[in-house]
Amino acid sequence: MKYSSILSLAPLLSGALCSVGDRLGEFVECNRVCRARRRCEEHGGAGAFADDSPFAAYTFADTPVAYRALLWDCSADCDYQCQQVITRRRLLEGEEPVQFHGKWPFVRMLGMQEFFASVFSVANFVPHLQGYRQLQRELKRVSGASSTPVLLRKYRYLAAVGMLAWVCSAVFHARDMPLTEKLDYFFAGATVLAGFHALYIRFRRLDLAPARRRLFSLSVLLVFGLHVARLYRSWSYTYNMRFNICFGLLQYLLLVLLALQNYSSLRRQRQQLGTGIYAQRPGLQFQLVLVPVLLVLYTAMAMSSELFDFFSYRWQIDSHAIWHFLTVAPSFVLYDFFLKDYRYLNTLYSPVAPE
Repeated sequence: MKYSSILSLAPLLSGALCSVGDRLGEFVECNRVCRARRRCEEHGGAGAFADDSPFAAYTFADTPVAYRALLWDCSADCDYQCQQVITRRRLLEGEEPVQFHGKWPFVRMLGMQEFFASVFSVANFVPHLQGYRQLQRELKRVSGASSTPVLLRKYRYLAAVGMLAWVCSAVFHARDMPLTEKLDYFFAGATVLAGFHALYIRFRRLDLAPARRRLFSLSVLLVFGLHVARLYRSWSYTYNMRFNICFGLLQYLLLVLLALQNYSSLRRQRQQLGTGIYAQRPGLQFQLVLVPVLLVLYTAMAMSSELFDFFSYRWQIDSHAIWHFLTVAPSFVLYDFFLKDYRYLNTLYSPVAPE
């Protein structure tokens, strides 16, 4: 998210207001004993607990210096330690692990709360960085032309926002805090809208209509501003997920429509010319028609991994991390499609209107 345009739903399919683990009496009691014994200043220092508490004899470790540098205060560390205590107890008793605060009880690794989700978020950064560099090179290649490559610039904006989104996702999964959570969700929403913005301009050829393009861009910016204001005024996981899924599905639709548009164009060109670019590059139909459809189908199937809500305490991985892993490879393909589609357009149309 949990994010390229078609893959920007990745950081979004998680989060909950309250989990089963939060309501467990033993978890509440464990936290109370830990905070009292460690004299957590965030909760008024020393507190009382009954001598017969099941956690009275438990030794709670002090927060390591390295974790304090990552803003793990006494109370947050007690919460983490109690998650591990309760989870290990449940596993020993043959019970299933439960979520706490909307997340599975991962063991901290190298300072990260969700090691694999954070690592795979960094991995998702790579295709957006490569896509950004490819678009930069393409912009330099066509810089001597009389037209302004509007579409390349819009794709470049998407790549830049995507990089920021995956950085925020990596930080959030490494250290879950109110600030990192908000940045993760805000930039995920920005990526969804940036993808919708770029694809709609390409599909409707607004690169040829500067006035309508600017009006559309301002409308998208306004929608994002209202989205952030809505979350700032009253944070809602449900609203946030619905917002992003809505625009994510619109992107899927635009990619399919773009594939159909390219198919019609290629078919018409073959009928008119017989030879020419279509005959010279027989792979165009696969690159411009099948690839975007396959991306939509693959992403939809990969997204189903979230529906199973899988978690392995032994391997410290869950379905959300697996979903992040599955979104890496198709992101490379998406930017390759953007470039091939742009170059194909340049063979069909006269110079584009200035931006």
